[in-house]
Amino acid sequence: MGIGSRTAAVAVVLVNTAVVLGDGAVAAARARPAAVHDSGRSGVHDSGRSAVHDSGRSGVHDSGRSGVHDSGPPEGRGHRSSEGGDHRSSAARFSRPSEARGFADEFSGPEGSEPDPSRWEQLTGCLWGYRAERQCYTSGGRNARLDGDGHLVINARRETYTGDHGVRRKYTSARLVSRLASGSGSVQVRAKVSGRQRGAWPAIWLHADPLRRQRHYGEIDLMENGLNGARWKPEYHVHTDRFSGGGAYDVDATRWHVYKVTWTTGPSGRARFYVDGRFVRSFPYRVPARSSARLILNVAVGSQAGRPAADLDSTLTVDYVRTGGRAAGR
Repeated sequence: MGIGSRTAAVAVVLVNTAVVLGDGAVAAARARPAAVHDSGRSGVHDSGRSAVHDSGRSGVHDSGRSGVHDSGPPEGRGHRSSEGGDHRSSAARFSRPSEARGFADEFSGPEGSEPDPSRWEQLTGCLWGYRAERQCYTSGGRNARLDGDGHLVINARRETYTGDHGVRRKYTSARLVSRLASGSGSVQVRAKVSGRQRGAWPAIWLHADPLRRQRHYGEIDLMENGLNGARWKPEYHVHTDRFSGGGAYDVDATRWHVYKVTWTTGPSGRARFYVDGRFVRSFPYRVPARSSARLILNVAVGSQAGRPAADLDSTLTVDYVRTGGRAAGR
């Protein structure tokens, strides 16, 4: 989700989950037999007819989930990078990411276990989205867990919660950030969301690494939902200092779909979006060639998604994440 309003064919299509480091070394991770489910499970082909209706969102910044540009320091200028968040409890705890050519996660593990901490960092805090969001992000498996069937489940729900510094909210959720950052490359995520609920904002997106203090940040929203009123349609966007554009996929977000983006950086940089193997659209993505990006999975509550439903209980379920590309600056 745009960080602000929230990411070469895939170089990693794995039978065994692995992390491929920039120097070419491979650190083997937990193995999971390759399985072919329904839509796109076997991979993504970068061809086919467009599967999208433009939602007219081009030129609209989902800035910081508050609809404005933040003119603050470079590391906090993204639409959602720190989002005016509680830096004491969230952005300040970003770990230094590893530069990587690619990584994958099949989310294998016992039911109720947390996402692999070697791949994902769970950000916490209650003051996100220029304090316009209504949730506290938690860790420890409270709102992000494995279901035991090879899926990651991120759940946003109504419950009174007191976070750091005594900040209290009526909703909780989770926000995962990849520990690996990459430059030009590709990301594909097979995911689905629960049915429409007012105030729910599930998202899969990439943002320039805030620790690099990149002046000209970049954001790619691979899939975000909840921004289009009565229509429960997944959207895609690109945001840079110089350009903002996007549209809506013509698919049912409550069903499994493979969302994919390939991108390049530099003066001729471009982001290309695909869904279930079909090319959708491309946009300029002119950010510095040495830019790096981190993948984010989260469900926000409120802000541009509207006033939350009193009984809000929304989920983002992820089957797999696969990325490939070059390390930043290479």
